[in-house]
Amino acid sequence: MQITKRKLIIEGSLNVLLLLLPIILFIAGGFGMAEHDSSHPDVLVLGGSLLMGGLSLVMLAIYAFSWRQHGWRQLSVLRRSLIVFYGIWLIIGLWTWLMFLGIIS
Repeated sequence: MQITKRKLIIEGSLNVLLLLLPIILFIAGGFGMAEHDSSHPDVLVLGGSLLMGGLSLVMLAIYAFSWRQHGWRQLSVLRRSLIVFYGIWLIIGLWTWLMFLGIIS
């Protein structure tokens, strides 16, 4: 699959923009927890993790379709690394969702 440098930059930029909100939630919640804030900053960390799990599910489905269509060797290094990244975050997000729902403790 031939992909131009411009498309790679756009694809990378879109992924960075999508990941900003969960990362900001993680950081804000982490600072709040470090300062022992009483306004429940742990909810920000949980919300960021749950949002990241949902985002990973959608993005992994998109990249898996691309993987199936073009094959692993034809994918760019960016897409391969994003498949691995979103796969790991999907596992973390799924684990967080299951803990949040009380299915696992």
